[in-house]
Amino acid sequence: MEFTQKFKEAVDSLAAETKANATELKYNVENTVKNAVSEAKEELELQKNHLKSTSERIQSKLQGPFTFEKVQADVKEEANILIADLKTTFNRNAERVKGLFNDASAKFESQVEEVKTEVKKATSKAKAKVETAG
Repeated sequence: MEFTQKFKEAVDSLAAETKANATELKYNVENTVKNAVSEAKEELELQKNHLKSTSERIQSKLQGPFTFEKVQADVKEEANILIADLKTTFNRNAERVKGLFNDASAKFESQVEEVKTEVKKATSKAKAKVETAG
């Protein structure tokens, strides 16, 4: 009877610790998703503001008089601006995504290590209880 009780306590302890670690992992995942959504909202706001300023710049260029040289220079300038903007946006977002995944990965690895440690402790406790009961 005592052996069964000690074994049950060890299993209950392991289950409780595992549940706590799972809850913390869930919290970390939820925070990572919230951060990703926040980053996306920020990027959308940046793009909205950029689109507005681009629209204003292009509208000012649509004021006459028009010459072939002026149109050609404006098109070339806009193409260069577009390329630079795309590079900037890509690099900024690549760094954001990389940062989010690195943070999530680090938190996950930390959780895995904690779970391993807790499992080892619970296993050692259960083994010790079994040895003392036997």
